[in-house]
Amino acid sequence: MSKRFGGLQALSEVSLSVSSGEVLGLIGPNGAGKSTLVSCITGVLRIDGGTIRFKDCDIQRLMPHRRARAGIARTFQKVRLADQLTVYENVAAGLASHWFARASGWTSVFRPLSSASIAQAVNRTLERVGLGDVAGRIVKSLPFGQRHFVEIARAIVSEPNLLLLDEPATGLTERERERLATLVKDLAEQGCAQILIEHDLELVGRLCNHVTVINQGHHIFTGTPQAAQSDPEVVRAYLGMNQLISGGADDACG
Repeated sequence: MSKRFGGLQALSEVSLSVSSGEVLGLIGPNGAGKSTLVSCITGVLRIDGGTIRFKDCDIQRLMPHRRARAGIARTFQKVRLADQLTVYENVAAGLASHWFARASGWTSVFRPLSSASIAQAVNRTLERVGLGDVAGRIVKSLPFGQRHFVEIARAIVSEPNLLLLDEPATGLTERERERLATLVKDLAEQGCAQILIEHDLELVGRLCNHVTVINQGHHIFTGTPQAAQSDPEVVRAYLGMNQLISGGADDACG
């Protein structure tokens, strides 16, 4: 895919693929185009060239809400939540488009989100991410790390087939990072494809089957985390790459 903003070529014929149950690391220096790529996949931005295929279908003409209904979910580099609502309400919002898509007629659109089926899904997801005991808390009252997990819960409550995680470990404590790693592994084992944008290269090395590296909008490498650290072009583009030394997803994800 390619994407231009005026005279800036943000993405230039970047290619990647991720399969069910795989965790693909998307890495590169700041400003490389990683978040732009995620926004193109989710439909927030329209590509200028190329093709985006999901479940063997061309989705580049679909609006973002239709891509979400098809099974694509994301988190954001800067957490985006409704601060005045509760944890439960924020996560329930992740089901809203799916609920409305199944509704028929205006009366069914206004069925309350507190229905038994949605309540069950939300509560199950909150327990899964370790937030079951704060479901009724207002989001703005939560510490930073818990807010990250609220956003992840909102993304996974609909049980997506593809999850795009944009720097989810930023600002987390060591204990929270381990909880994040466990969640990513569990999702992979259940068949969810994941694209992980992350500057924590040790975490990338542990969780990812493969990594794709982009620099200045260009795709420069795809392979294992171990192969990436010895690739000359990657090392030149990303001087921190020599820190990527952990065992990789064959060990971490089984």
